[in-house]
Amino acid sequence: MSKDALNTGDTPSARIEASEIDPAVLAELTRAVLPYLGPYSITTVKRASRTTPDASELVRMVAQHIDDLGKRELFIKSAKRILSDARPVQQSAPVPARGTQINTGGRPATPITPELVNRGEAALAPIIGPLANVLVQRYAKVSENSRDFFERLAGHLRSTEERESFFATIREGGSA
Repeated sequence: MSKDALNTGDTPSARIEASEIDPAVLAELTRAVLPYLGPYSITTVKRASRTTPDASELVRMVAQHIDDLGKRELFIKSAKRILSDARPVQQSAPVPARGTQINTGGRPATPITPELVNRGEAALAPIIGPLANVLVQRYAKVSENSRDFFERLAGHLRSTEERESFFATIREGGSA
């Protein structure tokens, strides 16, 4: 495969430090390769993310694990879309300025407790897999309150059904 097959340019999202590759991008890449590598997808993406600071190189490394050339090209096409849609980490979920009011639906803002962090991970992990832990830990540190925290997590879900399932699990965990 030619090195130009994945030339996405030097956009900020394409060149992120290995420790700074947005977990959402890693989750999307894992989902994209899942049909081709099955459960091995998670390990493949995780290992590749530890060895390169370049998201395009990460995609090339993951693609090498797909034996069928046609399927490999399909993955690369999907990965290019993911990388071009990605935004720099700082912009992946806007952090409101200190003092900015977060709409909490008329309820008082709830601080983020370890129980809420666990509930967020328990609700997100069945939908997006092990990368839920990375997202949960990141957003627990930067969210202003529980509503902001859960909305940031839900921002990584693709469909209405996934969001509904996520929030239903959150609510069930609160009433236990």
